[in-house]
Amino acid sequence: MDLWSDRRGETIAAFSRRGEAPPETPSATAHLARRLAAALGRPALPIARATQVHGKGVLAVREPIPAGETRLVGEGDVLVTTRSDVALVVQTADCVPILLQASAGVAAIHAGWRGTAVRAAAEGVRALARECGEAPSAFRAVLGPAIGACCYEVGGEVAATFAGAFVRRECGGKFRLDLKSANRAQLEEEGILPGRIEVLPFCTHCGGAELASFRRDGPGAGRMIGLVARVSA
Repeated sequence: MDLWSDRRGETIAAFSRRGEAPPETPSATAHLARRLAAALGRPALPIARATQVHGKGVLAVREPIPAGETRLVGEGDVLVTTRSDVALVVQTADCVPILLQASAGVAAIHAGWRGTAVRAAAEGVRALARECGEAPSAFRAVLGPAIGACCYEVGGEVAATFAGAFVRRECGGKFRLDLKSANRAQLEEEGILPGRIEVLPFCTHCGGAELASFRRDGPGAGRMIGLVARVSA
């Protein structure tokens, strides 16, 4: 189930392969997040998820969540917690999932072009710094599978919201947008050191069937989960 995972001390960060939930499932995000937790050997891991709205709203998870529960904690695109044994998840199908790790907390960020334009990644760094009292220079970050500059064609109105370094003009008045680079730049601007940022190379659009791409497959795209948690031994 996991496409990529990393365990550093007490922190787990992972991204799932493309998955789908049964039609009768109340929440595909909850269903796929539980599958990923089980694949990571943590089937009872408490999970916090959000209703994602392509913005930069922050949800701080401060209350305990019972073992085995997946809790909807509100509407927003940035989740942050200093609790141990609570996983934060975001779901994507072309947008950029960003996982942040500090010694005393973690954050999960969902950044499509709208979230990138309003600097959701930067907001996530600031929120984690506030919650855990650590400088961003101590953070680690990983950007997961997302649509790449190779495939992400946008119109002039979208391109105009980004600096020229992240946009390449194409023939016919179209542009290619590099969402991963734009988000990486925000992380660095907020103080995360370049050597502590990992950008996974997968493009969801052209990377194959194990990756979810709404732009390629429409409503049948499925979803991928990004998960981060501080866990006890």
